[in-house]
Amino acid sequence: MKKFTWSLCLLAIALCISLPAMADDTFYTNLNSDPNNLYDCCTGWTISGTGTIGSYQAIATEFMSGLTGSISQIDIGVGIVTGDNSFYAALYTDAGGALGDQLGRWDNLSSPQQEGGCCGVISITGITGINLTANMSYFLVVAPEDPGATTWGAWNFNNTGVNSQQLFSTDGGVTWNNGGVTTAGAFQVLGSSGGGGTTPEPSSLVLLGTGLVGAFATMRRRMMK
Repeated sequence: MKKFTWSLCLLAIALCISLPAMADDTFYTNLNSDPNNLYDCCTGWTISGTGTIGSYQAIATEFMSGLTGSISQIDIGVGIVTGDNSFYAALYTDAGGALGDQLGRWDNLSSPQQEGGCCGVISITGITGINLTANMSYFLVVAPEDPGATTWGAWNFNNTGVNSQQLFSTDGGVTWNNGGVTTAGAFQVLGSSGGGGTTPEPSSLVLLGTGLVGAFATMRRRMMK
């Protein structure tokens, strides 16, 4: 009986140590706090393959992380105009105002939002293994999945007054040109702050563990009667 009780107590302690955080922290956002007005519905940076308008364009937007930790989600305000509804997004370090190392790439994305409306976003979830550092700059890229695609979309402007360094590519992402500091495309980056791995929530999990230990102790007393 004693062995069983101690095993249950150890299980409760293990739960307190290993369960992940339940809430996301905001590493960066330029989205509006009003869910019905997240971004500029009708103006943005052209994202296109050569198949519809005859030219390719991809956009990279610089941003600074406000937290240190691991990211789990990126939401991007992209509207589809016509053609293939197929994009990729990629995250890079900032190498002195140019794209540095690629930290991650997510392919075969599609927008739920027709351009001219609001407020659907391309939402990339379940991101693991990518850590950002507070006060360090990064680039987020949005581009057609294929340079020759008929994709024609717009990375909608933010409507919160945020400007940032923009880069653009017209040759399939081989080279990137300096677009200057101007209106940033709308997006946010979420995750768990406090380190490079999963962060526990001490208050709620300790209560959970304490409750389990108390319940097991009560069970033991009752079984001994």
